Amino acid sequence: MNHLMIADVQIRTDDAGRFSLNDLHKAAGAEDRHQPAFFFRRPETNELVEEISNSAPAQNCEPVAAAAGRYGGSYAAKEIVYAYAMWISPRFHLQVIRTFDAVATGKLTPSLGKTKASKPPVLEAAAMIPPVLRALRACGIDKNAAVISANQIAAAQTGVNLLAMAGHSHLPTPSQQICFTPTELGKRFCQSAITFNRRLADAGLQEYIGGHWVPTEKGRQHAVVLDTGKAHGNGTPIQQVKWVDSVLAEIAL
Repeated sequence: MNHLMIADVQIRTDDAGRFSLNDLHKAAGAEDRHQPAFFFRRPETNELVEEISNSAPAQNCEPVAAAAGRYGGSYAAKEIVYAYAMWISPRFHLQVIRTFDAVATGKLTPSLGKTKASKPPVLEAAAMIPPVLRALRACGIDKNAAVISANQIAAAQTGVNLLAMAGHSHLPTPSQQICFTPTELGKRFCQSAITFNRRLADAGLQEYIGGHWVPTEKGRQHAVVLDTGKAHGNGTPIQQVKWVDSVLAEIAL
């Protein structure tokens, strides 16, 4: 497998020749705001991916792919790599362009196989979670939500989802209370999940952000955020919000 080096960071490629955006994120400084997951939430990014997919001649593979395991993360075609670098900063964009141009003109030869031995990604994720968890707890996030968020951040950085690897698709609530989905709660009152979610929102218990319902500060005492063990197309974990019965008093049911 050929690899590029940018800012002393090895940029891995998959079998289809796509480049690791997780590695590029590290090469750019690994700032939280520049995570590939945030890049893929932009409408412009989705439009570019669609345009590449529909362009002629037909592409031999999808322009974006998510991989799990040791070499997991988001892998993208060169055009998307350029767009990602430009989104981060003009300086990093220029660095990426010059590196790719150097390879194309023969001034730089990609290394073959692994270069310097590095810490296994699972250990990188394990080392990352404790300090991130402490920071999230210091921000007032409750224990379970902080654990899930820390695991999600580590997964975005390293491509390793420790909770999923351990076989824990959900975390228990601290009080061991039974929790329910909006669909399950709505059925009690002959309401659809859509209607029940709207009632939760009208009561100020949740809000719709980035295509997902997210508990508000008021709703967190009644909500439980669970990691489903699944992932979106860009590799970020899919989470589910459930509610305990105490939420019914907040919406007068």
